[in-house]
Amino acid sequence: MRLKAEDLPARLRDLRRVYLVCGDEPFLIEEAVTRIVEAATAAGIGERQRFFLESGFSWGQFREALASPSLFAARSLHELRVREAREGLGRELPSCLPLVAPDAVLLVVTGALDRAAQKAAWVEAVAEAGDVVTATPLTGDALLAWVRARLRQAGMSDEELARRLTYLTEGNMGAAADAIARLACEPRADAEALAMIIGDEARFDVFAVTDAALKGDLAATHRYTNRLRMEARDPILVSWALAREVRLLGRMAWHQAHKASMAELFRGERVWPARQALLQAALRRLSGPRLRALLRVCTELDRVNKGRAEGDVWVMIERVALGLAGMPCGDGRE
Repeated sequence: MRLKAEDLPARLRDLRRVYLVCGDEPFLIEEAVTRIVEAATAAGIGERQRFFLESGFSWGQFREALASPSLFAARSLHELRVREAREGLGRELPSCLPLVAPDAVLLVVTGALDRAAQKAAWVEAVAEAGDVVTATPLTGDALLAWVRARLRQAGMSDEELARRLTYLTEGNMGAAADAIARLACEPRADAEALAMIIGDEARFDVFAVTDAALKGDLAATHRYTNRLRMEARDPILVSWALAREVRLLGRMAWHQAHKASMAELFRGERVWPARQALLQAALRRLSGPRLRALLRVCTELDRVNKGRAEGDVWVMIERVALGLAGMPCGDGRE
């Protein structure tokens, strides 16, 4: 079965023989692992064997460990940690699944799996034999709901506190959980106590900026761009991500004007359906002159990044981002 990390606790009443925990939210991954280990311990599994798929790892020895009874406990949990490289995992793991004893547990922990890997035969085999648990970062209303639930579990139900904490820890779920644990120890859990516990611990990536801009959210776009600048992120990567969206919107505008197939464009650009709606909403908001002005700024930004022109790269990045979000580019030709 496939499920989200936040839905895992309800499933742990019935312990499965095989788990795959994957995703790009480290906090949720480690929390899921902890919950599986705790459930296994409560079910009488007394030994936890840990393996790491890295240089020197032997699939033969791993299979022997799965098939051999433990010397120290009647039941074992076999944990396989997969780091950056997944070479051999898809080929070798399916042959390991039948070796897991009926009263043992195999727990495989990886990072994020791309779309192709999620549909791979080895992932399907794990889903059939046990549970595939995906840990995805929560944003927006989903993150707010998660924070509300965690606060309620800790005996707090202040809506303003939930909203403030969500704002301060967006993109950093570990910081949110830590702040809630510390608030639970305070004699009075309110905004003043929160201010003493945590500052602005939000974390954003490049794609948070592009998504906010495409949604037309000026405040979020400004905040995210400034945070990336403060964190000294690579401006070339940020520039590339923004320019990619501007150019794609330009091609969409051409297709629209010439009554060409937008579906064909999306297929060629490999734009998935959820993102298509976001781009189409942005296109309805942005005029042709606006997109041409943004393309001119992107061209100049590229020259600055390459050292062929002078300028403050982050000021120009912000112009592009806020222009996508709806603010005039300021070149007088929109």
